[in-house]
Amino acid sequence: MSSSSTNKSPMLIDRPLHSFATVGGTAALTTATDFNTPNGAGCVLLVNCSSNDGAVIDSISVMINRSSTTTTSVLVFISTATSTSTISAANTACVANVAIPGGTTVGQRLNVSLPPLSVPVPNLASPAATTVGYPSETDKKNTGLYVPSSALVYVGTASQITSPSADTRVNVFAQGGFF
Repeated sequence: MSSSSTNKSPMLIDRPLHSFATVGGTAALTTATDFNTPNGAGCVLLVNCSSNDGAVIDSISVMINRSSTTTTSVLVFISTATSTSTISAANTACVANVAIPGGTTVGQRLNVSLPPLSVPVPNLASPAATTVGYPSETDKKNTGLYVPSSALVYVGTASQITSPSADTRVNVFAQGGFF
């Protein structure tokens, strides 16, 4: 491996991260239209970095388990709260979300759009043959979610899922790596 003049190594992971959570029984927000009102009772732990050096999540997917699921949003929170009972607006922030549309079908998979990381993607400086304009800065970077040491990732839904029945839930899957 070559090194730079600053002697920095590329970001490497120690072990893979594969995690899942089932959400939708209780709303993760006290006000469904305000992402700054987390409700610990509706949040489910997805990734715990409270006792390691952190992680990078490169994808989060939602799997719909039943047709005609309630229209809502699946929310991703980063928090310093070590338990759901201590989640508050002061220690928890919504960092990503994806809408579950009306008319969903069983087995439908939705990918959560994650923010760009500081790692650039090579060879995206000029337009592709099928692209009219130049790629945006987001297109020129890998996306993911950096989870610092001592932080936790919780997931939940903006409102309770009650359709097609009260026991309807969705599964949230994350993959990436721990440092």
